[in-house]
Amino acid sequence: MSELNETPDKVFDAEAEAGKLPEVADGLLAMLKAKQGAKQTETTRAFAIKAVQGVADIILQLFEAGTGIKEIHAQFIKHFPNVPSEDLRYAVRLLRERNRHQLRAPKTALSPERKKVGQSASDAKQIRTEKPKVPDPSSENDRMAHESDEDYMLRKRLEALNSSSSRKKFIGEK
Repeated sequence: MSELNETPDKVFDAEAEAGKLPEVADGLLAMLKAKQGAKQTETTRAFAIKAVQGVADIILQLFEAGTGIKEIHAQFIKHFPNVPSEDLRYAVRLLRERNRHQLRAPKTALSPERKKVGQSASDAKQIRTEKPKVPDPSSENDRMAHESDEDYMLRKRLEALNSSSSRKKFIGEK
């Protein structure tokens, strides 16, 4: 059997290799600075979007309180004069559109159409609380043969509700 040569051609010197570590670290640090510099040279629109998103919670509360896009946009213009106005307006509108489903509408006065009608919410409550007269099931002269008790009562309630505005015949009635 032949013996394998166990001695390497070169001997590994850990101390010499460790001395190269600062050079590698400097190279990696230069790469990191270049990457960060590239991120900092973003567009004004990207900056505006990030700025608006940074204070999104406050802006959303302002929207719920009834503040408009123009007022919020004016505040951003005042503090970021070097960012184009169009980019700031776009960022504020984008935030509003993305969160439109979460926003609660501010309370508004009655519309002119509602005022013309002359009815109020209390009138609607009275209409809803009035119970329609339901006929006694014992006098079931128009009850259909296939109709159960629940179906008959439901149909009669619907007829009673409808009778106040206009009387229409239901299916099966003569």
